[in-house]
Amino acid sequence: MVRTLNYDHIINRIKNLLENNYRLNRVTVSDDTSKFVKELSLKIKSAELLSIPSGTECLTWVVPQKWIVREAYIETLYGKRIADFEWNCLYLKSYSAPFKGKISHQELISHILYDESRPDSIIYDYRSQYQFGKKTEWGFSLPYNTVKILNEKEYFVHIDTEFESGTMDVLDWILPGITQDTIFFAAHTCHPGQVNDGIACIAVIMEIFEWLQQKDNRRYTYRAIFGPEYFAAAAFLEHAQQIENLKYGFYLDMLGNGKKLGFATSFQANTYIDTITKNVFIHHVQDYVEREYRGLWGNDEMFYDGPDFYIPTVCIGRDSFENYHTDKDNFENCNFDQLLESIDILKKIINIFEADCIPVRLYKGPLYLSRYGLYIDPKKNDKGYKNLQNIQTLMNGENSCMDIASILDIDYEFIKYFVDTLHYNELVTFKNQ
Repeated sequence: MVRTLNYDHIINRIKNLLENNYRLNRVTVSDDTSKFVKELSLKIKSAELLSIPSGTECLTWVVPQKWIVREAYIETLYGKRIADFEWNCLYLKSYSAPFKGKISHQELISHILYDESRPDSIIYDYRSQYQFGKKTEWGFSLPYNTVKILNEKEYFVHIDTEFESGTMDVLDWILPGITQDTIFFAAHTCHPGQVNDGIACIAVIMEIFEWLQQKDNRRYTYRAIFGPEYFAAAAFLEHAQQIENLKYGFYLDMLGNGKKLGFATSFQANTYIDTITKNVFIHHVQDYVEREYRGLWGNDEMFYDGPDFYIPTVCIGRDSFENYHTDKDNFENCNFDQLLESIDILKKIINIFEADCIPVRLYKGPLYLSRYGLYIDPKKNDKGYKNLQNIQTLMNGENSCMDIASILDIDYEFIKYFVDTLHYNELVTFKNQ
């Protein structure tokens, strides 16, 4: 990618956001998660905070209690520290219950999560925060290579945690458009100690919305939703205002993990948002992955594009990678050029939403192409020449530019340039899609 000064500014903003916040203990309800969301709201200013107290029912989901961690470590009986929450929050099982005492090697191992296939990684032990009810289990996560060398008969475990009522904070940022039809972009604020899984996607959306604010006369209303995985979507759909205006959505995940960019379709798989997304990927991403609904990562789209709501929601992210849900999903393993690529692709998609229209011909018969500088020599580009003829035939006052691109399986931008040139020459008029 050719780097420009503007791109450097974007990368610096993204790096600052990530460096300052990714190590925080960002679980469903915690002081660190609230701190992160409130700092975002101070940057944005026009955003609103949806603060939902613990115990609140959101659809069938219930907001959990706030998890407070004061201290947590494992050490030998002579004081050698094996793991410490202060070193990395992933050492401690999320929503771990408190515990203090001397235990045997065998019992300690029964409370440790590790992965032999990723022997140097701390695995994110997340399931407890999603399980309903009182939290009674305690635990740690250690690299397998550390577990292998634990040879003492006894160890001392200290976990000073507490559960109390708190609030789950969800950021809701609306950029009004000419119409109330709304396209939302969502990413999660949780996943402590990890970068690509959540927080990098928030940084990407922040840049997209900064760019959108500079666009005059936005056709659509745009909405950013930042909150903890699953619980935020349930809370938003239950308690937020104007959800009836949500028309399409994008859920972003894992955008800088070094793998191929891709998308997963909406549940319906053949909606307007699917058509636009697929056209942009086919013609502007050299090598990409396409998956069925929830087949890329599977996240909050199951709420927005699930029972009762059916808001067509596309997931945009990258293919699976070896550092998923580990401490290796860190700042060093985030590809910032890939984040820039993701921003550029999302801008292309948004530009189609904003500019797509139904061209209505003001002339009869096939166009004298060379008169308007539109002629393509069929001996040099037979497909391009034929497409110019086919576009004119399909400009019947019913098909939008995106419809025509889909029918002919060609780049939307090729068609839009053609019809914009005709419009400049007063040969077509436009109807809104």
